[in-house]
Amino acid sequence: MTKQARSEHTRRLLLEAAAELLHQDGYAATSMVGIAQAAGVTKGGLYFHFSSKDEICDEVQDAATAVLREHVRRQPVPRPALPRLADLSRALMHWLDRDPKVGASFRLAREMGSVDERFVLFSRAWLAQVHQYLTEAVAGGELGADVPVETAELLVVVTCVGLESVVSSRIVVPDNDLAATLGKLWRLLELSRRPSPVRPART
Repeated sequence: MTKQARSEHTRRLLLEAAAELLHQDGYAATSMVGIAQAAGVTKGGLYFHFSSKDEICDEVQDAATAVLREHVRRQPVPRPALPRLADLSRALMHWLDRDPKVGASFRLAREMGSVDERFVLFSRAWLAQVHQYLTEAVAGGELGADVPVETAELLVVVTCVGLESVVSSRIVVPDNDLAATLGKLWRLLELSRRPSPVRPART
């Protein structure tokens, strides 16, 4: 392994360790020493790559945003916007279960977003994509013209963020599968859009 390859490998180990700790324990409980120990890297090796915990948080969010952008890039086109939005929200729940970078980014926003805007970079990128899909849905006639984009956006955000919050706080544990749980919610919404059957009038 070349010196550059070793350096990249060490940096990747540090990012993975930081994401795991930030996702599990949160910002306050995660320390630079803890990250170095979890990665099996010396403290000097850690500071060679990252000067502060906030710098690591920035890179964790950058990596999570790359996951989001790759998902959007792979979406088949043309395709209605609402199914793409449903896929995105299910993908988010899957990432929160399986990808510590995304889980850490959401937790950083929840715990530290009011302190510094740097901690909401991933969350805002995700919200911007939700907004884009809903705007396309209205323009394409998939949503009624009387449905405000902001209201639909709030519904999606509250559903996804609320589900992540209650599961991470152990208030409820919906089958330990966020994607499957959100899929059930989407099916309920789809059923609610169908017209009710017309019942014959009583004579």
